[in-house]
Formats: sequence, structure tokens, C-alpha cells
Amino acid sequence: MLRGSCHCGAQRFAAPAPETVTHCTCTTCTKRGTLAAYYAPGTVQLDLTPEALTPYAWGDRMMTFFHCATCGCAVHAEAPAWTTEDGEARPARVVLNARLFEGLDLAAVPVRHVDGRND
Repeated sequence: MLRGSCHCGAQRFAAPAPETVTHCTCTTCTKRGTLAAYYAPGTVQLDLTPEALTPYAWGDRMMTFFHCATCGCAVHAEAPAWTTEDGEARPARVVLNARLFEGLDLAAVPVRHVDGRND
């Protein structure tokens, strides 16, 4: 398990090393500056300080993004299960900001590019 945290350490998490990370061009991911590591709920350990965690719900899928209110780091997001317009089932997931992992060589992790702004 790799550990990660926001800059001030108020929000911490642990998860297996990501096999890939996602660079998405949607307005939310771009402005937050994140690289997304996706996990099934229950496979990550979140050690959060709720009074210093600010949620932001966005989009028709009701994805909720969380950032540390103390240092401003984008920490994680939560997405419920949903079905695409084509009928493809997408599972619920927790999305960690891979830039916050300690000791992870991001240059060695394959990056999946998603054109979220135009798709």
C-alpha cells in the first residue's frame, strides 16, 4: 500500500500503487490539476479530517470532488455507479489524486488520456 496526503497532512489515504493514471481534459480535472487513480470502494483507506475537507458536486453523474480546506490540495473524488448512454454499466469508484502519493514515480506509470472536454 502506498500512502498519500495533502500538503498540510490533514487529509491522508493509502491504496495499492495505481497500474495507470488518467489525465482528463474536462474543465474540473484541468483546473484542479489532478492525475486520477481509480479504485473500487473498499480498496482504499481514507483518513480524513472532515472539518477541513470541502466537497464540490459536479456533473450529471453527481461526482463529488473533495479538497483540503486548509492547504487547498485536490485530494479525492467519489463517483456512484452509473450507466452510459450506450447502456454500459460503470461501477462506483473512489478517485485519488495520484500526484499526492508519497514515493510514487509518476513518470513510470502509464497515462491514459481522456478528452473529457469534448467527449
